[in-house]
Amino acid sequence: MRNCDDGSHGNRVAAATAASVTHKPRAVTRPAVFDYYFGICHARRRGRRIAVGLVVAALGAVGGALFATDTAYVVGLGAVVLGTWYAQPAAKRLLVPAPWSPQRWNYAPLAEGIDWEAVDDWLDLGSGTGRSLVGPAPAVDDARVTALDPFDGRVIAGNDPERARRNAATAGLDATPVRGDAARLPVATGSQDAITACRLLHDLSRGDAEATLSEARRVLRADGTLGVLELAAAHEETDDPLGYWSELVTAAGFTIVASGSVERRDERYFYVIGE
Repeated sequence: MRNCDDGSHGNRVAAATAASVTHKPRAVTRPAVFDYYFGICHARRRGRRIAVGLVVAALGAVGGALFATDTAYVVGLGAVVLGTWYAQPAAKRLLVPAPWSPQRWNYAPLAEGIDWEAVDDWLDLGSGTGRSLVGPAPAVDDARVTALDPFDGRVIAGNDPERARRNAATAGLDATPVRGDAARLPVATGSQDAITACRLLHDLSRGDAEATLSEARRVLRADGTLGVLELAAAHEETDDPLGYWSELVTAAGFTIVASGSVERRDERYFYVIGE
């Protein structure tokens, strides 16, 4: 599961039962610092950029000092400035989000919008290192939890099943990590009461996103609930991301019972809950 930051799409989903609102997350008790470790997002890509910038800056500083001419100083200073400029964006984002932060605020719509007391079996798609498990955890009432993910460390450094299990356990959940493809779920038909897909669909092709939602419909029990949390980054240009994600959910056979957005500082997520 990736954590990426982040047009006309005119068809909004309209249903009498659907609520479209801006969600204000409730206050939650903050965990102790470093209770969790979720890995560093995009560590390789950002690390490479930082390394290149530092090498350019270092070569400029050494070259200027070594040749000790006016031209060498100017060229060296330019290299230092250029290298620092190149590395700065990646350095600023390296620990964003903080690898120890559960970011529960953006999972609040799912924690509050799903009837967790009625959930015995919960399947979380794209669990990664477990943020999407820990986020709703305070609302979950003794469910059997399956955390499905490819567990590919190329996107999140430290993304492995054991880390997801440990983070879930710290939040009070007994989760079983399963390697798998969300578009081809290795899960029995009609076996789950709740399925969540958080910041997952935008990382897939539109075809795989549609297949994932169809698989969720198959795997859910008749009275089960789907919770989707997404970025504004739809598969096509649109000025209505909520409408886009809602349309995909509806096309998979769900009736939307709640939808909206949740914001904090410069971050905004869209949620869709369907039955």
